Amino acid sequence: MTTATGAGTVTVPAQRPAPQPPPELRGRTEVTGRVVAKIACCAAVEVPEVREAHLGGLPWTRTSGAEVRGEQAVVWLNVSVAYPSPLRAVAARLREHVIGRVATQTGLHVTRLDVTMTDLGGESP
Repeated sequence: MTTATGAGTVTVPAQRPAPQPPPELRGRTEVTGRVVAKIACCAAVEVPEVREAHLGGLPWTRTSGAEVRGEQAVVWLNVSVAYPSPLRAVAARLREHVIGRVATQTGLHVTRLDVTMTDLGGESP
């Protein structure tokens, strides 16, 4: 911007926006248990031996879900696994993958991941 004065021209630098406060002071981000459960179910089916992760279930069965408290989450999954798969090894890979995926996408620390294998079917990849 330039301004004319009697003796010459003066250049005024452009105004800079006021600096914003750091992100943690701008507001709050909350990730609900439902979102964590959906992320966990999507991550579970990325494990080759897992055929399906059940977000819903029968009225008398426990469905997959999650509970978030502060920066920590507890997750429980109901999954179908391909036959014949080594169930303990699949559960270990599943836990490692889901915990990593939830941490990457939400920043939450999964303190516990319970896996219930509800069905066997199909063939191993």
